[in-house]
Amino acid sequence: MLAESVHKLSDEHWYTIALQVLFPFFMAGFGMVGAGVFLDKVTHWPLYVNIKAIFTLIPALLGLKGNLEMTLASRFSTQVNLGKIKDKPTILSAVLGNFALTQAQAIVVGFLASVGAISLKYFTEKMQNISNTGEIDLANSLVLIAGCMSTASFASLILAGLMMFIIILSKRININPDNVATPIAASLGDLVTLVILSYLCSFLFEIKSQLWIHSVVIVVFLILIPIFIYYSYNNEFVKDVLKNGWTPILLAMIISSTGGFIMGYAISYFDDIAAFQPVINGVGGNLVAIYASRLSTALHRTSEQGSVPFWAPKKWFQYPLHTFSGKANPESKTAVILAVMAVPGHLLFYFVITRVKIYNNTMNLATMTPSFIVFYTSVAILQVVLLLLICYWLVHLTWRKNMNPDNVCIPYLTAIGDLLGTAFLAICFYALYLAGEERLKTS
Repeated sequence: MLAESVHKLSDEHWYTIALQVLFPFFMAGFGMVGAGVFLDKVTHWPLYVNIKAIFTLIPALLGLKGNLEMTLASRFSTQVNLGKIKDKPTILSAVLGNFALTQAQAIVVGFLASVGAISLKYFTEKMQNISNTGEIDLANSLVLIAGCMSTASFASLILAGLMMFIIILSKRININPDNVATPIAASLGDLVTLVILSYLCSFLFEIKSQLWIHSVVIVVFLILIPIFIYYSYNNEFVKDVLKNGWTPILLAMIISSTGGFIMGYAISYFDDIAAFQPVINGVGGNLVAIYASRLSTALHRTSEQGSVPFWAPKKWFQYPLHTFSGKANPESKTAVILAVMAVPGHLLFYFVITRVKIYNNTMNLATMTPSFIVFYTSVAILQVVLLLLICYWLVHLTWRKNMNPDNVCIPYLTAIGDLLGTAFLAICFYALYLAGEERLKTS
């Protein structure tokens, strides 16, 4: 019976998977390109010039789409595919429950990420003897906390609603939601978050003399947290996630913030990193989220949570082999398709970024050399391959530990993707600079 289930899962033709993933993937990619171009532009705004800690926040906030919206998409897709959400009462209950849960998580993450960024900036400057006052700027700190909490809440509200609508619609028109939901979340996630963050925080920065406004915003959001938690606790669709979903969300925030610290340091030397960072991080997170969602659906259909599925690798060293070529793995061809798709995807997105920068007269010719293109594409593909390998092992590990991969894996994977992508991008720029390409360095 189970063998038949796996056979049916693996019967999905490779071109069906590719065609269903292709459009939302490139749609998501162009959204990330837009985010990169926008970030490249706003780094010179007064907000970013005066509050450097905001760079540490960016990967954590952009990572919310992986921590919250992509996790929601994976969880909601699995429930829809299994027939648990099918009529109006269950749809309404699931939608409202997920809205409440993602709002609670977004506000908490926004608050903790902003406080963490401020603290990290303070201690870093103190260790380097950059700050003579030895004090935290209260006005700038309130701008960052209020802006971050508002951005996390508004962006999550927009993206969560869009996600659930797309998943329900996809199922009704016979498209596998696992293939389309997470890429479409990614298509708007980065850009929507960056736009809200930049404009909202800039407004708060301009009125920072009236600190009572910032204080009221923070207090209102803090009051909303227990209200959203109470509703989520009484909702059958998200009660389990509310109890067990905080650890991956918060650890993912810490991992993403580490990537943000690297970005803040690297961007002070190589400001062109800003244009490429959302793309390299977004593509990796996008592709691995699809793989994780499909693997989770396969496990739910073929075994009981907490058990070892018969098609799982028996030895630890088999995981890398089975990820891309294992006959028992019903999603091995998906991994190959996703890895291959990353190559033309990154080249196309690179081309679009450079064309836009040329049009805006902000192009650094050092990023158009063959050595840069080869090095950049290589580290981008390496990031995707590593994420897919980690994903196959992590999804099976969480399943064996009696944890739902839909709630646990994607936050970790997208956060690791942020860290790897930012680190690899910094290495790419720094290595080429050491090799003699001095034009890469900010003048």
